[in-house]
Amino acid sequence: MSYKKRTVRWAAVALMLSLPAAAYAQTARVEGMALQGDYIKDYTGVFTYISGLGSVGNLVYGELGSNAVATPSDRGVGAILGNLWDGRYGTWGIALHSQTPNLGQGDGVSGPGASDSLGLGHDPNFNRNQSFDLQWAKKFGNKSIGLKLNRSYRRDKIVTGGITTNLQFDNAPANNNLGRNIMGYGAGIGFEMNQNTTVELSGLLETRTFENSVTPPGTSNKDDGGGSYQVAGRLFWQWTPNCVVTPVIKFYNFDLARKTTGPAASFDNKFSGYQFGLAGNWTVGTSDLFVLGATFAQNRVETSENIAGFQGPPWGAPDPNYKVTETLTPQVFAALETHANRWLTLRFGANNGAWDKIKVEGTGPVAFTRELSISPFHMNLGAGVKVGTLQLDGVLDNNFVQTFTRVASTAAPIATKVTATYAF
Repeated sequence: MSYKKRTVRWAAVALMLSLPAAAYAQTARVEGMALQGDYIKDYTGVFTYISGLGSVGNLVYGELGSNAVATPSDRGVGAILGNLWDGRYGTWGIALHSQTPNLGQGDGVSGPGASDSLGLGHDPNFNRNQSFDLQWAKKFGNKSIGLKLNRSYRRDKIVTGGITTNLQFDNAPANNNLGRNIMGYGAGIGFEMNQNTTVELSGLLETRTFENSVTPPGTSNKDDGGGSYQVAGRLFWQWTPNCVVTPVIKFYNFDLARKTTGPAASFDNKFSGYQFGLAGNWTVGTSDLFVLGATFAQNRVETSENIAGFQGPPWGAPDPNYKVTETLTPQVFAALETHANRWLTLRFGANNGAWDKIKVEGTGPVAFTRELSISPFHMNLGAGVKVGTLQLDGVLDNNFVQTFTRVASTAAPIATKVTATYAF
């Protein structure tokens, strides 16, 4: 490794060990603790709990991208503005993304369901054409309401000069059903039950459509109507001066049915799930955070089309003759966020399934039921630093602690994802 490359790597390490950390973060903070964002107080929660937008303040944030080994993906810029018109007309939020965020999330990585080893519990949509995400919220005494509108759209149509009409809305033409156009709406309400308890409720509804007409003439492949939705609620209860208890409940459903004319088969299909859980957020030391909790969840795919990288049953290819059910009973999670000094925040967290089970049911000519019981473990590392008034947060490479003093170069990046936040 050249002297210049060594100098750059050591300079990056020195930066992470010397700059200040602030209270604000973005999706990288939550992912760096291997948590589901519903269980902690972070402004990324406004993508699900829209009414909380009014209590965030003024922010400009940037999703600087993931997968730094190649060209960073999943990038975006957004703002939350509570000072427009002196706040008389509420707080406004706008987000611009290079790809469509998952339902109720701030990026295309996190999902509405609990983390798991096979990727169920994640939004199955592959659309990479985010247009906009607009939010509004306003406080009325001890209550607040919020509204949301989002759109993702792509159209490619041969108008003249051919007999093929091709409307493909994703970057994977072989699976248009999972690359749908989206028109989304959301609403939320938050209120104080008493001086120690705050409740947040929300509902998200999206129409997701696709159409792919191919030769020979008269054949078609498109959605079979229906919509996708998520209903969620959480509560923040100040149990003791240094502990906030947060119960969460959530239901979600993605209609993936399609109808075709021609040789391809029409079928009903949906991906649905629910979860309920409880977490404690303890203030430890002076201002550090320790989170401990558990969530019970179930995800079900009626027809095992390629869902978020999940190829049918864990031992086979996509096949409409399978039903897959994943049950987490429960998944336990824990995380620590510590302010090493006023310049640096370090994070780590993990989740572990206690009695997780995958059940595959064959509904084709050969009927069968197979169950796989596993206890998946997942751990992340994170760090936050501050450059002037700009807060940077990263999800560290899993081998960072073991390799950051290595003299020889490695292909792995220091951080696999970086976000930036400017608060004013």
